[in-house]
Amino acid sequence: MKKLLYVANPFPPTATGGNARHLRFLRYLPESGWEATVLSVRTQGPVPDPPGVRIVRAAALDPERLYALGRRLMGPAPRRRPAAGAAATATGAATSPRYTSRRAPIDDWLQVPDAYVSWIVPAVRRGRRLLREERFDALFSSYPRGSAHLVAAELARESGLPWVADYRDPWLANEFHHYPTRCHQALNVRLESWALSQAGALTAVDEPIAEGLRRRYPALAAATSVISNGYDADEDIDEVELGPGFWLVHTGRLYGRTEQLAEFLTAFAALPDDVHVLFLGVGGPEIAARAAALGVAHRVQVEPFAPRARARGLQRAADALLLITGRAPETLTSKLFEYLASGRPIFAVTPLHSAACHLIDEAAGGRCAAPDEPLSPALATFVADARAGRLPPARADVVRRYDGRELTQQLAAVLDGLTGDHG
Repeated sequence: MKKLLYVANPFPPTATGGNARHLRFLRYLPESGWEATVLSVRTQGPVPDPPGVRIVRAAALDPERLYALGRRLMGPAPRRRPAAGAAATATGAATSPRYTSRRAPIDDWLQVPDAYVSWIVPAVRRGRRLLREERFDALFSSYPRGSAHLVAAELARESGLPWVADYRDPWLANEFHHYPTRCHQALNVRLESWALSQAGALTAVDEPIAEGLRRRYPALAAATSVISNGYDADEDIDEVELGPGFWLVHTGRLYGRTEQLAEFLTAFAALPDDVHVLFLGVGGPEIAARAAALGVAHRVQVEPFAPRARARGLQRAADALLLITGRAPETLTSKLFEYLASGRPIFAVTPLHSAACHLIDEAAGGRCAAPDEPLSPALATFVADARAGRLPPARADVVRRYDGRELTQQLAAVLDGLTGDHG
């Protein structure tokens, strides 16, 4: 077995959708001849450690302490709606301010590249000790925390080991990230550029992200490939029942999608009274207040975090699934693959040019509705067609491409190529 040092933050016990990609890789890498040791952060959270995975943790200052200080000093932050057609930087990131919480100014101004900047030095020290005491063949890390890439890059520089830098979101052109000054933006550009100067290969979850990397780093273009997100066919799924009527289900968080959510709820309010929607794993007060204002609170249900087995069970128990994405072309949330595997039709509030919509169209797994268009007609037609059985499951041949075992074999092939074993 070859040995992989797998730098992962976030990672259980933190609850985040990105964990699914990590856990799929870690489950199936041994089948391809790779044994992984995870280097992560010492933290608390509701998710149990994955069984059978060796995890080594380094300490970091808890970002919640900074957020608590911000709450005391700053009070509530004003909510600002981004201007239509907001200007974009040279890397594509919006420049309009978007402080929708009291933690956002702290993240943007003080914590570069992210809230776990204090973890970088302890993680490098812990990783350096591992590399000194044991034999490893390669390194792997995954963005959207730049701190993980910086840790892996420094360990790669010191050890000379090949490093695969994975991207689940773009670092510099992320639609949900705001650079408060040009200096902050320039620093992030320099950090990514330095980090990737140590990389042997780049992987991304979809083609728009991969193409952006090839454009910015032409020396790595030939070593940049797409390894999509997917689903785990061997994952436990709970048996779940929903009440009578027609149920739409959304699982997972809604990062910065307040406007799309409001548009959906307005359209939802016009549906028959026996149509319900369940949001799992999102903040409830805002949804509840909006639903009450529309007079549909009795049809809108919100649940906090739940284990993945229950989330997957709710996807299977739904009559249809709801997807609400960002507006960028690379938008392709990981839960979409679980949605497709569930066999339930999907109503996606997403730009028609997004990677998510392209995949739904290819798999014939549902329908897309542009967030800037009126949603009521499209949603009403979708629900009527779903109730009438006019929306078949997604194409099995397309869904099979995203099985976690096959995707992990693609990662193993990249690692084998870097270590001189082309299989």
